[in-house]
Amino acid sequence: MADPDVLTEVPASLKRLAKYVIRGFYGIEHALALDILIRNPCVKEEDMLELLKFDRKQLRSVLNNLKGDKFIKCRMRVETAADGKTTRHNYYFINYRTLVNVVKYKLDHMRRRIETDERDSTNRASFKCPVCSNTFTDLEANQLFDPRTGTFRCTFCDTEVEEDESAMPKKDARTLLARFNEQIEPIYALLRETEDVNLAYEILEPEPTEIPALKQSKDRAATTAGAAGLAGGHHREAWATKGPSYEDLYTQNVVINMDDQEDLHRASLEGKSAKERPIWLRESTVQGAYSSEEMKEGGAEAGAFPGREEGSAGPEENEEVSQRPELVAQMTPEEKEAYIAMGQRVFEDLFE
Repeated sequence: MADPDVLTEVPASLKRLAKYVIRGFYGIEHALALDILIRNPCVKEEDMLELLKFDRKQLRSVLNNLKGDKFIKCRMRVETAADGKTTRHNYYFINYRTLVNVVKYKLDHMRRRIETDERDSTNRASFKCPVCSNTFTDLEANQLFDPRTGTFRCTFCDTEVEEDESAMPKKDARTLLARFNEQIEPIYALLRETEDVNLAYEILEPEPTEIPALKQSKDRAATTAGAAGLAGGHHREAWATKGPSYEDLYTQNVVINMDDQEDLHRASLEGKSAKERPIWLRESTVQGAYSSEEMKEGGAEAGAFPGREEGSAGPEENEEVSQRPELVAQMTPEEKEAYIAMGQRVFEDLFE
């Protein structure tokens, strides 16, 4: 059975105490970060980035300052994603018991510092001799006072001393302490109110929770994305009826029929006009050479070359160029080179 004095919810006075302290002694960035931790028990660093819209480096600097001053605590957890990858995340929360103790310590430290300054200011020398430069405190004023002249004189050289302005405190320490107590009174009141508060362990060391604002934002984004995807699907279906989709770009129907290849080739040749061949290919200027029909059939008999015996060449074969000068004159340089090359090949065949 739980103790009735143990609170399972953070009192409003503790939240006000945290807000007063952070707004009174820190900047606006620290106040915004602590406000998120006041509203949410334990927050992930990525969620704070999403809410505050801070740069990661700036947010970590703010959180490290608060963590160094013991206002917040950090807990690291290793989480496993859906794909099996493990990642480390930092979770920040406020331990209100530590917060109260830290506030008490810091306020007491400030008060002691002011009292020390006040005590030091009362013991400082406030009189100085212009001749021998000896200094005297306020407590030694009775020794310096001369009742005959009504002035303060040096006990060493009997010269009238002067007030040492450099040794005077710049501010009245007693006034400063009074102002400090007056300004910190609201915090003192909250500390007295939260003096006997006993919080449960799950409040002091809270578990990570999901922020409602971020959850609603993610749900709206998912709904919008789903609606957009559905609309895009209907849109693609409507466009699919008007023409082939992208999936059909790489789908081809290829039919290979080896029997009809010759017929198709012949039909394609018949449909094209025959290219005119040059005259030196249609008619041979070499006497007794192969005819075009014989060259196509790929053969020629030895008796097709009259006037030539085996192992010897006719006298007319050396004069084939001079027999048809009109044909040679009509040839281009390229045709002449081809003509000469063909004649050389014919001679080589004849003399083999």
